[in-house]
Amino acid sequence: MSGLLRVRFKTKEQDYRPVNWPIEYPYWNTGDGEDFSVIVAYASSMEYIVENWPEAYDIDVEPVDGIVFTDRFRKPDWYNR
Repeated sequence: MSGLLRVRFKTKEQDYRPVNWPIEYPYWNTGDGEDFSVIVAYASSMEYIVENWPEAYDIDVEPVDGIVFTDRFRKPDWYNR
């Protein structure tokens, strides 16, 4: 998977789920504030993030070689790759 990104961002929505479904890459809610949620999502581009979370802000992008699942970032049941 070349060109893959790991993106951390905030949303102003309490419902942090993507506006489109199904989506191609996994995501997780990693925290909440008084008026925001923190999301980590894998993506092929920043356009993918904006299409699925149009309210995303405070965005940090890290190029990665592939998707890594851990105890904290477990493989979602719906993700079948």
